[in-house]
Amino acid sequence: MNITRLLKLLNDTLGTRYPLGKPELEQCLDHVLRTSQDFGQAYGILRRHWRSDFTRLLSDLAGDQKKDRLARQNALVDGYICNSEVPPRRVWDLYSNRVLPLYAINRGRDLHEIPDEVWTVSHSWVHESAHIDVSTSINGNQWPVPIPNDTTLDHVRVELLNLGAEYAWLDVLCLRQRGRPEDEEQRKEEWKLDVPTIGHVYSSSGRPCVTYFNGLGLPFNPSSQILSSTRHWLNRVWTVQEATDSWLPGGATGAACANTLHFFQHHLPRSILKKELDRVHSLAYILRCKTLPIYDEGISPELTWITLLKHMTTDSRAKVALRHAKCRPDDTSLFPSWADFMQCEQEDSDPASDDLYSSSGLYLLDDLPLRMPEPGTYFHKAVHSYGPVSIDCEHKENESGRETFKLQTAGASGNLSCYEIQDCKVSGTFLRSMKYVILELSLKTWLIVEVIGERQIKENTALEVVK
Repeated sequence: MNITRLLKLLNDTLGTRYPLGKPELEQCLDHVLRTSQDFGQAYGILRRHWRSDFTRLLSDLAGDQKKDRLARQNALVDGYICNSEVPPRRVWDLYSNRVLPLYAINRGRDLHEIPDEVWTVSHSWVHESAHIDVSTSINGNQWPVPIPNDTTLDHVRVELLNLGAEYAWLDVLCLRQRGRPEDEEQRKEEWKLDVPTIGHVYSSSGRPCVTYFNGLGLPFNPSSQILSSTRHWLNRVWTVQEATDSWLPGGATGAACANTLHFFQHHLPRSILKKELDRVHSLAYILRCKTLPIYDEGISPELTWITLLKHMTTDSRAKVALRHAKCRPDDTSLFPSWADFMQCEQEDSDPASDDLYSSSGLYLLDDLPLRMPEPGTYFHKAVHSYGPVSIDCEHKENESGRETFKLQTAGASGNLSCYEIQDCKVSGTFLRSMKYVILELSLKTWLIVEVIGERQIKENTALEVVK
């Protein structure tokens, strides 16, 4: 293909009559031809800017490419993601049927802004035996794209276009997949940032999301046999962060099914199955984390959970701690393990009735260990504190094995003089020689903590305690 041929194709496609002889236009066409001989790529990159002044187009695109690369590099700091609102690396241009870098369609905007024209696609992944890996020019044949046996990317594209989409983010096309061995290191490097930030593209209010419940491109089928499949959209992990109010049903072009209404009334609230590492990461956008741990397939779900706790907002972190105090009052740890967190969620049938509100969040003392999969050190500004107090256990158990203990202030600083708590379950041993403080974390959740020392937090002196 030469410049003359490329210009004719673009004029015919875009309905223009640009002649040769315009230096800025010819420079753009020459650059595109040197970059790729694919007309779809040329059309995708140029069509959005075709009726603009070509004088600065190449320099602007080059500048945006550099800014995009630097922004992604700067989002990774000391082994964690310091900005959870990183936009997707690529989008699918449905008009040109090519995957393009986001900066190519984002000219003149904030590079962190996702254009409103970009829709999203959410789908379940079918079993390995039910899909085929296809090589396609849509993504420049950079990696094989897994597609269910009974559909095609062309079918998906036509349906998205008919729904009104111009651009779409679809993971199998826009997120680098496993392919050639020589590309594996690049995939792992991209996934460190791209996988944890998937939720950002779905989080924008009002952005349409086309949802394929039974698999990408497959017809909508709410039958009980399909719903029971572990591969159904409702039974997957990543779909938690892809659930949005602005969704449209994909695969709805076939005949209507009598079970459709029953499906939307009774099955959408179903819980998802576990794929532990992915499930931990999928909580990040639900909990509105501003920073994120990187995606590392070599780190266990438990260590990833410990790391995620350090990235949570102070309010979310406090709620996790309060829930743990309620579910496991005899556990001396501040937070639950990942297994205990999930078990507590299953045991707690009515979390809405809990008092999980605290007027003060739980703060991370030091941001430096964010990248490390080890527990952090936290401090809490209690609603009220009482003490120091002395604690006297009566050791008089009633028929149910519950007992009574008395609290008494050891000095004038506490506003609790003498208090008796009856019918309580006491675990551990309280010693008269130890210094205790009572922390009121919320209306119904109080903690008795042992004071083990003091430390400075900025300009203030704080008590160092253990639960």
